[in-house]
Amino acid sequence: MNWIHGGARPAVMRALALGSLIAGPLAGQELPGAPAALELVPLPPEGTPIVYVNTQAILPVAPGADSAGAAFQRVSIEFEGELESFAAEIDSLIGAYQQQQSLLDPAGRQQKEQEIRDKQQEAATRQQELNVELDRRRAELLEPIVVRVNEVIEEIRAENSYSIVLDIAAGVVAADTSLDITTSVLERLGVDLADLSAQPGG
Repeated sequence: MNWIHGGARPAVMRALALGSLIAGPLAGQELPGAPAALELVPLPPEGTPIVYVNTQAILPVAPGADSAGAAFQRVSIEFEGELESFAAEIDSLIGAYQQQQSLLDPAGRQQKEQEIRDKQQEAATRQQELNVELDRRRAELLEPIVVRVNEVIEEIRAENSYSIVLDIAAGVVAADTSLDITTSVLERLGVDLADLSAQPGG
């Protein structure tokens, strides 16, 4: 699912495009490193010093992710509507200026051009505010999901006396797949691995 709209009109100098706002685990993008076929992998032996997990494969399908994603989309659509209103207003100001330009004296043209610049600056400032707010809302929606995932990872680590659990999504170059506990985390979270593998792209 793509939450990114087609971009604002040129009157807003492309600064109102929401592409930079819609990113992260809830955006529904394809996730690198996810298992091609999700079958439960046996846990590494107890006492293995280092094991790893792929949170990029877990967060989008963890319990609560669907409802959080829907809530995030509603907020992004609301913000998009506000920015599109700015775009329409700026388009209107530019259109009126172009129609009246030949009739205006230099002072009048300068005044109209300043009105357009002021509105563009207002729109750019508001976009920055919405960027901050959308990031805050994303973090707020993700927090309970991340907390639960981390709890399950810690449970598995403690039960099996693993010393360290790395997150391969953070940039591990290579790893022995027998040390991967991702599917065990998914199973304990209640995710149906067979159903997940049957989904398009699974």
